[in-house]
Order: sequence, then C-alpha cells, then structure tokens
Amino acid sequence: MGGKIHELDAEHHGAMLHVDEQSNPAVRTLLQELAADRDRRGWDHKLKNLAMALNVEASEVLDIFTWKDLDEELTDTERAHTAEELADVLIYVFDMCNRLDLDPLKLVAAKQQINADRHWGQKS
Repeated sequence: MGGKIHELDAEHHGAMLHVDEQSNPAVRTLLQELAADRDRRGWDHKLKNLAMALNVEASEVLDIFTWKDLDEELTDTERAHTAEELADVLIYVFDMCNRLDLDPLKLVAAKQQINADRHWGQKS
C-alpha cells in the first residue's frame, strides 16, 4: 500500500469529521436506521470483516463491467444490478462510518479539499 496518507482534518485531528448536530439530518437518520437494522439482525461484525465484505461488494460492481467494451452502454437489467450492488457497497461504507463515528458526507468533503490540490494529468 503505497502513497501518502493525508489526515482529512489535520487541523482538528479528525474531530470535525464525527457525526454531530452539524451533520445532515438525513444522513444521521440513515445511519441510525442502518444501525437499528444491523442490531435487530444481530450482525455485530468487526471492522476487518466489514472491510472485506465491502471489497466483495465492490468486486460485484466490477464484475458487471468485466467483459464490456469501454463505450458499451449498460442494459436496463445491468443498470438495475449495478444499483443494487452500489447500495450494498454504500451500506457497508455507512456501517463502517457508524462504527467509527464518522460522517460520510464530511469525509467526502474533506477528501475533496485534498483532491483539489492534486494534478492527475490532463484529459485527452
């Protein structure tokens, strides 16, 4: 695993990335509902297992595209399948955020600030 690790909230050492009263109410509600569903089902998975499951679901997204040409459109069935697999990915991401007390929208915003200063080359 190469590459530089960027602290997303270096000034506050991550304190501004937690779920709090500043978090989007819809995100707070969704995180609470997902946690309640998880608890109701008895799914008390460790972070390592959630990370592994997240990778499996992301691989299922990739599998949909494996033998497609670069500009080949998705069929309606493939689009529905992709949506379902992306939902699975997001559920695992949100579950991990929940367990780490991290607001997913704040994480994305903080990462976007870092990415704004990056230069990955020009589009051809």
